[in-house]
Amino acid sequence: MEFAFGKKVFQSEVRRASDLKPVLAFPEALKEDFDAYYMFRDSFKTDEDAEIIRRAGLRYDYTVIPPNNIGGESIKTYGHYHPEVERGLTYPEVYQVLEGKAFFILQKPSNGKIEDVIVVEAKKWDVVIVPSNYGHVTINPTDEDLITANWVCRNFSSIYEPYTQRRGACYYYINGEWVRNRNYEEVPEIRFAKPRNVLEVEGDMYELVYSIEKLEFLVKPQRHLKIFENAFEFI
Repeated sequence: MEFAFGKKVFQSEVRRASDLKPVLAFPEALKEDFDAYYMFRDSFKTDEDAEIIRRAGLRYDYTVIPPNNIGGESIKTYGHYHPEVERGLTYPEVYQVLEGKAFFILQKPSNGKIEDVIVVEAKKWDVVIVPSNYGHVTINPTDEDLITANWVCRNFSSIYEPYTQRRGACYYYINGEWVRNRNYEEVPEIRFAKPRNVLEVEGDMYELVYSIEKLEFLVKPQRHLKIFENAFEFI
């Protein structure tokens, strides 16, 4: 799949449904492989924008998740954690829904257990902060394409192994219901939330390239803890 962005054209990385088998609730239900989602990493409209983004140590990505399910489980991303950037804080991330509707399931590990689970429901133009110390999965719960964008630090590699070891996040979204993943010994009840627009974004989040200082929290989270404290409205 190609993606035209400004005057640039980007090729996608493809995650196949078979790639997701280690994190599916019912991997045996996958009978015929298909493209699960498409990732366009390090996107930019102009070379000048690219230089601004790289100088800030950031990356701007797009992800397209067509509607589908496997054994009734809504299609989702694989899930990952981020490494530590400062003592006790991992790299955060910020997403925006550009088309469709998303569930972001965020989970915070501590001493081998999950101490917090947040499900953020987001619609078009909503901006969702993934705070430091949370892993995350994006779910398309609808019959329409889900398109998201994200800003993230470009200088680290995501950590997928904990999701592989536990066969996904600590909850699955199956036939419209949240179902506990029994591969986790103990999990808290889900806290449901809507995102707050703490970055005061109007319209397309890409425009932050022209006020890139607002994204400093992605590389220096210790300076911006209030962003994480005010990221959600719990419902």
